Amino acid sequence: MKSYMKNYLQLPFILCVGFLLITAGFIAGFKSRQGLTLIKKPLPLKNSFDDLDEGLIAPYKVLNKSKIDNQDVLESLGTEDYLQWMLEDTSVDEMSPVKHCSFFVTYYTGNPDQVPHVPEACYTGGGNQVENSSIVNIEIGDINIPQIPKEISATALTFTRKSSEIWQASSEFVVMYFFKVNGVYKGNRTGVRVALGDLTSEHSYFSKVELKFFNARGLNPDKKQSAEAAEKLLKVLLPVLEKNHWPDWK
Repeated sequence: MKSYMKNYLQLPFILCVGFLLITAGFIAGFKSRQGLTLIKKPLPLKNSFDDLDEGLIAPYKVLNKSKIDNQDVLESLGTEDYLQWMLEDTSVDEMSPVKHCSFFVTYYTGNPDQVPHVPEACYTGGGNQVENSSIVNIEIGDINIPQIPKEISATALTFTRKSSEIWQASSEFVVMYFFKVNGVYKGNRTGVRVALGDLTSEHSYFSKVELKFFNARGLNPDKKQSAEAAEKLLKVLLPVLEKNHWPDWK
């Protein structure tokens, strides 16, 4: 017998191989019995965000639809499924601090990165600093859509511009965001990561909804005003997203 074969027939080596085989068999059997899935299948949107019907979101008017042309930025975003609109609330006065809204939705599916591109990182990278962060509860009420709870938790961030313009009435602004992940709503990244860690589901996805209210004349709403404006807007937009775009989790 050749010398190199003797190395493979040593008792420690044989025991290690046997242990690895037993462990692999145990894991496979356990996954089969418990219905665990480590590699998630993608779950596509019902319809592209690009096909969202503007006629369904009155009294809000779409002023601008932004697309990301820079390929590096798009790759950093991690998805091509997104909607980035500038909205105007036609039902409020021109001087209302919530007259306009930057509405940004992204969608990730399969085995996505663990929640990239939250405002804490994006806005600070753009020359702003976080003054405070808190969880706010947005009252949606009973709108007869089972997928939408009566109250949604969201993260509310107050930013300060490091170099504000003289003409601006306030250098502070509020950004709010929350997630729809595997059929449920979550208000922060921790909740999303816990939901994505569920190994009993065959598929996986999450969608981030981000809102920033403002007035083109330089007025910015405070956190309370932003939450109230979000309540009004989401009562209109969430039913459209649920019915026509986000997948049916069940």
